[in-house]
Amino acid sequence: MVAKGRSLSFGFRSPEIDARLKPPQNQPTKKGVISLSEENKKKKEQECKECGAGQMVLDAEKAELYCNVCGITTPSKDVMDANAGKNTYGGDGVATHSPVRNDDNINANIGTSGSIMSTQGMTAAERKKWNRLRKVNRGNVRIKHPLRDSVRKKVQEMYGTYAMEAAEPYVKMMCKPLKPEHELERQALKDESLKRRLSMPKQAICRKKADLRGDSKEARIVMMAMAAVEVARELGEASRMDRRSGMNQYGITRKQLLSAKRALLNHYKARITMGWEPEPSVKTPEERREDGVEQAVNHIHDMLSDVLSEEDHLKVNAEVEARLALLGEPTAEALTGNTEVRMAVCAVFYATLVSLGLQAGMADRLGAVFGITGSGIRARYEAFASAEESGEADYNGAFLLIAMTCFEILATLHPEHTLIQKAGLGEACNSEKGSSSS
Repeated sequence: MVAKGRSLSFGFRSPEIDARLKPPQNQPTKKGVISLSEENKKKKEQECKECGAGQMVLDAEKAELYCNVCGITTPSKDVMDANAGKNTYGGDGVATHSPVRNDDNINANIGTSGSIMSTQGMTAAERKKWNRLRKVNRGNVRIKHPLRDSVRKKVQEMYGTYAMEAAEPYVKMMCKPLKPEHELERQALKDESLKRRLSMPKQAICRKKADLRGDSKEARIVMMAMAAVEVARELGEASRMDRRSGMNQYGITRKQLLSAKRALLNHYKARITMGWEPEPSVKTPEERREDGVEQAVNHIHDMLSDVLSEEDHLKVNAEVEARLALLGEPTAEALTGNTEVRMAVCAVFYATLVSLGLQAGMADRLGAVFGITGSGIRARYEAFASAEESGEADYNGAFLLIAMTCFEILATLHPEHTLIQKAGLGEACNSEKGSSSS
């Protein structure tokens, strides 16, 4: 009997017999079973063409392939082609979810796709490195923190740009989670109290009882914004703000605000304990008043730039600087040192506007900048003017309505005053003298 696979002839086999005995090469595979050649081909396609050591892994949310070794990313053709003309970046759980049409308006795509860097002067190694880095992390969607942005906008809306800049670090630490390395340190702590205080303050604020967390999301955003400004003020980085107007407008109770402020302060102190934040610098009362005067002046100038003409605004600016110099603001010997800094600055501005005949409706506008009443500003200015006119107080003529301008008074009392040069009033004094002599 002839063994299976052996030729029946002696010395040769016919082509027909060879074809019959040769196993089939392209047999259709069963469903769900991949042949060895197809599997090798698929592995070859998934290899990273840059490093050669990693495999390209599909990230369906970002519609891209990334190498699990070197990190290079490329758009995934399969995902992109699944919905022609419309690419959705992100997913249902991603904060930034926006559909983008490629074929909606082709005329809007005129121009280059971005700046082009020339690699002409690079060596071969540098060019290879540049090409690799150009592809790393390209097209990734950054997950933002919408609550942080909402709190920042609310601080700016309620207190202005300068308060927002001062409160920015505290808004960030209140609304953003810890860095991965800090979170690992926190999880390894045995002190449960410190571990609890290091958790995100936003969670502590929003998970309190109903009487402490506020009635709505808007109320919680306002509460966190006010808490960040209050902490910045206590640490000497912002001037004092009137909390009553915001509390009345949004229905925030004193108990709720103090609870949110306490959660943020405890978290900040815990970060200092861990060495993640430096010790806050202790400012002297003079330094705090100087910061308060600077911030108040900047706030008011922002308002006046939208109300006055450029010429009138320059006159107001120069006269205000001269009045502040006459009053010794902001120094420890300021003649208005017993008056709250915002009220003192508003009275100085109102006195300047009165001397220039621009005071109509301005008291209310000045009060709206800081949440105080226009009648209070007028009353304070009149008290200053009355005390100086009667001789009860001496403000170096800053609140007197006389023919001399504050430029001339300042130049007469302090011809070598350093604040004149600091405020840039020397040239203005010369120009005033030149115009009067002519």
